[in-house]
Amino acid sequence: MKIQNYKNLRQPPTPEEHNQKLKDVSQLYEKQFLREMMKQMRATVSDEGGMIPTSNAEKIFREQLDHEYVEKWGDRGGIGLADMIHQQLLEKLGPALGITQRPVRPQGPIQIDEKSLQMNPLKLHQPKDSPTSQTGKTTIQYDLQKAALESPDVSSPWKGSLLGVKQLNQDEQLVELLHDNGLKSQLVFRGQLEKNLQAAQLKPGAEIQAGQRLGLLSPEAKSFFWTVDVADSL
Repeated sequence: MKIQNYKNLRQPPTPEEHNQKLKDVSQLYEKQFLREMMKQMRATVSDEGGMIPTSNAEKIFREQLDHEYVEKWGDRGGIGLADMIHQQLLEKLGPALGITQRPVRPQGPIQIDEKSLQMNPLKLHQPKDSPTSQTGKTTIQYDLQKAALESPDVSSPWKGSLLGVKQLNQDEQLVELLHDNGLKSQLVFRGQLEKNLQAAQLKPGAEIQAGQRLGLLSPEAKSFFWTVDVADSL
């Protein structure tokens, strides 16, 4: 009887196991950071300030005690660094490890001719004095004067729910959406809302399908802004 290779008998890790490994790595990084922080804090305090000189045994005991403090501190949540590292690892490795789904290509918010898009790429607009300059937010500015529209429709990029509708100026609209993929969209455009939105038939929380028409761009519209943000609940 042939003995099979151990590697063939071993089952591949599940997405949950991959995710736990990412969490463990994130906690290790945070604890190492806390150890270095404690070490630097200890370095600012002189060991020879008292009446009795500090022995090597006391120094070793102090290091072990600091190590135990860091372990307990990290196990109780630490300073939030592990969560930040874990989220970044999920964004980079999550889809490949099967932990998270790969992002679906958006169906909107507006359709621009591909040739026009290649000649005039979209602008990433992140002004310093606006909310879009915060981490996790990106605003895409569509220059409608240089790009040929396939249709004047404004549509939902992904499936989700309606957060709210607001009229900024006489003919400028703002539509906010919460998508099922954990992203939020904020659409700002010059034009008119779809009739059911304009008549307030769709209330906040109403389900919105990917590609569903939300409004029409005005012929005088020169730009269109789409802000994408990670939902606060993630």
